[in-house]
Amino acid sequence: MTNIYEIAEKADVSHMTVSRVFNNPDLVNKKTREKIIKIADGLGYRPSQIARSMRTKRTNYIGLILPDIINPFFPEIVRGVDDCARKNKYNVILVNTDNDYEVETASLNMFVSRSIDGLIFSGIAGGKKDRVFVNEIIEKKIPVVLIDRYIPDLGSSYVITNNFKAAYDATNYLIGLDHKSIGVVSSPQKIKIFKDRLKGYKQALEENEIKYREELIVEGEESIESGFLTTQRLLENTNHITAIFAMCDFMAFGAYRYCKQNNIRIPEDISIISIDDIFTSSLITPPLTTMAQQKYEMGFNAAKILIDGISENKIPETKTVLDALLIKRDSCKKIT
Repeated sequence: MTNIYEIAEKADVSHMTVSRVFNNPDLVNKKTREKIIKIADGLGYRPSQIARSMRTKRTNYIGLILPDIINPFFPEIVRGVDDCARKNKYNVILVNTDNDYEVETASLNMFVSRSIDGLIFSGIAGGKKDRVFVNEIIEKKIPVVLIDRYIPDLGSSYVITNNFKAAYDATNYLIGLDHKSIGVVSSPQKIKIFKDRLKGYKQALEENEIKYREELIVEGEESIESGFLTTQRLLENTNHITAIFAMCDFMAFGAYRYCKQNNIRIPEDISIISIDDIFTSSLITPPLTTMAQQKYEMGFNAAKILIDGISENKIPETKTVLDALLIKRDSCKKIT
């Protein structure tokens, strides 16, 4: 097996110079560095990650914990994390918890045993169990950045969407089209980001002097099937609704399905707006008007904050809030 001494002999440099090329390349001039790398490649040399980790006290691995990788919202986040990690010579280990707290705990134990350098975490509900989990990470002095489902008043970094403003803007867009009876197909209110979205909806109504009506809010789960059922309950039990604000694209797809099965035309009979902008939102008929979360940016920024904190040997405490962007398509229409 080739070692740095053989490379040094062929390159006519010291073994310390070869070591610097693979561990601190900026300390070696470009010409010498390129010569050594060419010789190393020719000999099939690969630096030992274990040996490097022992020297630097870093593994160059970060963990990424997500609640539901099947949800099309998350792959763009993964891509953003991975792009930033590779740019900085880090590797990413992904865990999908399937919304299971036991998997969360097991994943932390796994990451600790692998001595990961830091963790990016999107919790299940942002509730008490997630708070306990994140506190355990902090106590172990593992740098952590929260994404999407953050936990308020916790001493950790996060990168999130301004969910209040996203819902506020979506509701105001419908009001601007002269809709005043706006039903809400709500995601679970036990999850803080969806509580914030309901608050944004309420604020938009209040500022436009439209009475908030509890019967126009129907709560379900983040799925197409639940979107179908909550839309059914909403429209069968309430008259004169002209628009639906769905709290996520999956639920909006369920609303579409219900409308299609019941000969309700979108947007002629009812307008629908949502939050997310997953890739299929532009492919359905009619294309869905939605508040686009900056998913790739969320992942990339979270990884950058984490890696910068690791490089500076400190626990990062950076709060980043991204605006959702209104994507106007064909699912909303002005009342005439």
